[in-house]
Amino acid sequence: FIKKVHGGALANPKTPEAVHRQNGTPSPEATLIAQKATTLLRDGMVLLMDGGPVTLSLIDQIPAELELTIFTNSIAAAERLATLSNISTYLLGGKITGRNRLTAGVEVVRAIEELHADLCLINASSLHETIGLTSNNRDIAIVKRAMIASAARTSVCCPSEHLGQIQPFKVAKLNGFSTLITDLLPEDDALEGMSRQVLQIL
Repeated sequence: FIKKVHGGALANPKTPEAVHRQNGTPSPEATLIAQKATTLLRDGMVLLMDGGPVTLSLIDQIPAELELTIFTNSIAAAERLATLSNISTYLLGGKITGRNRLTAGVEVVRAIEELHADLCLINASSLHETIGLTSNNRDIAIVKRAMIASAARTSVCCPSEHLGQIQPFKVAKLNGFSTLITDLLPEDDALEGMSRQVLQIL
């Protein structure tokens, strides 16, 4: 249930319970972040979205009057999106990676490279002031980088518990994002260093 880290321990993100939380009922923090993220949505937008608790909560909060086109590598997200008549949903096909049912690989990256999205929404499980966004999975890190490169704007969604954390595979520096969305108030001291590197904090 935990994994050893230098100087202490963190909740193990690979336990069945943790994976269930990722694909099931989102936490209050994820719900709040999703509420903030919905303020960025505009009718007719093309979106790139990866998987995670914030994505699933966001889908449940998409206003019915908005017509959107959404590309995602999350099977769980695509399943929920497919029930919404106002959303055109595209599942990026490739190898299914990990228990959280994300697709990755060359096929996914090539499909993303053919797109130009209005907005990319990226889930973060580790975000550091200096290192930026990192991932514990190399294939997923590559997909995230491709999504960021194929969007006019990118918003990174990070629960406060993951701020300051670092994982092995680099995705992007903070200045590569237009918006940082957390469950904290923008003026919170924990965001002070990050506020100088992103255009907007919600």
